[in-house]
Amino acid sequence: MFKNVLILILAAIALVSSYLNISYFQKDQKANTVKEVSDGDTFQLYSGKRVRLMGVNVPEYNRCGGPEARKRLTELILNKPVRLAEETEETFGRSLALVYQGDTLINLVMMKEGWGRADYRANSHRSEITQAFHEAQTAKRGIWSSLCREALSSTPPSPNCNIKGNIDKNSYDKFYHLPGCLHYNEIVIEKDIGEGWFCSEAEAQKAGFKKASSCP
Repeated sequence: MFKNVLILILAAIALVSSYLNISYFQKDQKANTVKEVSDGDTFQLYSGKRVRLMGVNVPEYNRCGGPEARKRLTELILNKPVRLAEETEETFGRSLALVYQGDTLINLVMMKEGWGRADYRANSHRSEITQAFHEAQTAKRGIWSSLCREALSSTPPSPNCNIKGNIDKNSYDKFYHLPGCLHYNEIVIEKDIGEGWFCSEAEAQKAGFKKASSCP
């Protein structure tokens, strides 16, 4: 009799334990499910945590490639559980992490498809992410395609709007180049980082660009 009671008690404990484990798993999975995608490299979990993809710098939403990158990230993770690895906290309280959906490294997918630039931050997949970055450039995918790149032979949007706004990739200084400036014909407009055409020097200056030293 005592033995039968003991068996029933143990069975009840196992059942309750199993229920609690399932309940905890479901709660944890919900907390780590993506609730909202803000842009091409940032999203929010149901737990309230805001996360940014480590090693990937995607165009701002209001720049060329931004809406397309957000759409692609949404397809990959919205309403799906994700796993964060090598997580650190940024200055503004966001988590920076390698993000997995199942076995897929989302950071790498976004870079392979050409939706960002490598920021070379140290992580265990930096070499793969950097390689994917260069491969996307070479293959002209995503922001490296004609979507956001205007070739050397491209013409301005109108004959009167032929001033090129260019951003130095090292200093982030903004310069504008007139048709008579040295290297004018070598400059490629990269719209995803805020470069573009201007119709007057005053317009370029208002946007924060200054005349390049190579201009007469």
